Amino acid sequence: MDRLEAENRRLHRRIAALEDEKAGVEAFAAVAAHELLSPLVLADAYATTVSDRLDGDLHADSRRDLDALRRAASRARLLVETLLHEARSHDRPLQRRAVDLNAVLRECIILLAPEIRARGADLHVAELPHAWAEEPLISAVFTNLLLNALRYGPREAGTIRIDATLEHGTCRCSVRSPGPAIPVADRERIFTRYHRGRGERRARGAGLGLTICRHIVERHGGQIGVTADAGINHFHFTLPASTFQPTRRRTMTPRPCAA
Repeated sequence: MDRLEAENRRLHRRIAALEDEKAGVEAFAAVAAHELLSPLVLADAYATTVSDRLDGDLHADSRRDLDALRRAASRARLLVETLLHEARSHDRPLQRRAVDLNAVLRECIILLAPEIRARGADLHVAELPHAWAEEPLISAVFTNLLLNALRYGPREAGTIRIDATLEHGTCRCSVRSPGPAIPVADRERIFTRYHRGRGERRARGAGLGLTICRHIVERHGGQIGVTADAGINHFHFTLPASTFQPTRRRTMTPRPCAA
């Protein structure tokens, strides 16, 4: 009987711990909603207001830029809403399919084009494989890692390299960027909620991006980490590979990407 009571107490403690974890995820979702969705709603609203106010006076290039801003805001809102749904429904089954990581990355680059241009960054992207994953969530991983590379890299210029390999049914993806080396003591902590890199005054955000990446990658059964060497920070993560891959495997030759 004593052993049974002890086991019941252990189970109750475990249930309580899981409830606390669930509450933490829900709190995370609430913060993400405020930090990420609000600016996107405002950007869309202001772009619409300016477009309507200057309807007859807008130059064609300005109208095209405003339309691009509204499309980017809409894509970003869809991405954030997907992440919030994931945070609030962390026990739901993943909606997996064969995902072309090249197409995912192209959309991420379009979304981040203003930031890429502002930094003068040069993107070199190798041919990527297909992963067995939920596409909007993997898009969030690439978006956050690219944004992290842009904001924590050099103030001007610099080359960000994205590549991937297939190894025994696993996609191993890498994002390498120049910048101050992440200290060894921080290489685990940066993936925890609200942690910010030391000495980074210009970086914006709430310290949630890498936490989101870890959550998504681990939900897919993968792992994520970072190493640093000779002024290059190397973020790497794994995903299950799709059984479908292009019949003619192209070589992993880096190619520049225009933002």
